Amino acid sequence: MTKDKATTPPAVRKSGDFNVMIELADTTWRMAVPVVILAGIGLVIDKAIGTAPLVTLLGTAIGFYFAALLVRQQLRRGRKGTDK
Repeated sequence: MTKDKATTPPAVRKSGDFNVMIELADTTWRMAVPVVILAGIGLVIDKAIGTAPLVTLLGTAIGFYFAALLVRQQLRRGRKGTDK
């Protein structure tokens, strides 16, 4: 048994979908991080200036926008890799 087979879980070896799992993890952070960070910044600003929930909602909306851009970029990069 090669070293790669020894360190790869059997389910992943069997299905060969390790790259798919990596892509899903990559997509997950691209969707979550901008939304959470910008919503958190909006929450802090709202508490500081007393405008709750206005800036929090605005931060969340902007976070969704950036998340969509990041996922779109990932999809385009993936399509370019399969057009060979």
